[in-house]
Amino acid sequence: MKWYFVAIMGLSLTVTSCKNENKKELLSEIDKMENTLDSLETVANDTTRYGSKDIVTSVRETILKVKNNYMPDTIDYVLADQMNSYKEIRKAISKNSGNLAKAKQTIPEVKIKLDDLKHDIENGVNDRDKYEEFINYEKSKISEIKQVLSYYIETTALYYDRYDSLHPIIENIGDSLQNLPND
Repeated sequence: MKWYFVAIMGLSLTVTSCKNENKKELLSEIDKMENTLDSLETVANDTTRYGSKDIVTSVRETILKVKNNYMPDTIDYVLADQMNSYKEIRKAISKNSGNLAKAKQTIPEVKIKLDDLKHDIENGVNDRDKYEEFINYEKSKISEIKQVLSYYIETTALYYDRYDSLHPIIENIGDSLQNLPND
């Protein structure tokens, strides 16, 4: 009878210790994911870049200035290409700002889910066998946020560089056309 009792105690200690290690492992994984989300949130809220609304407004006003004052006798293909490329900046930046908004909205939602999951794991609530599945699901959401932010940053950088190169040219053309005497 003593051996039976000792065997049961040993088995329960083994099972309990495995669950505690798994619990620590899962909580460690959640901590890593929370750190990743904090980093992504910092990137999403970075205010050192141009404001996309400012650039869109600037492009719109500059294009309007050129359109109102440009009366060509012939087609200038170089200027036409520059204007088309310049117009594309406004459209691309406007569309791309939606990606940033999605990331900013999703990050807090995932943080809440991770907090709930962490609470469940710490207290052994809900289906313990599905903790890994829940963690993997949240990992996939974080991966999607990374991809959206990465795309946003790459696209924004591309069009901001284009803005930096074309804006002085187009603005100069608009200003010079506006200063011409109207005949």
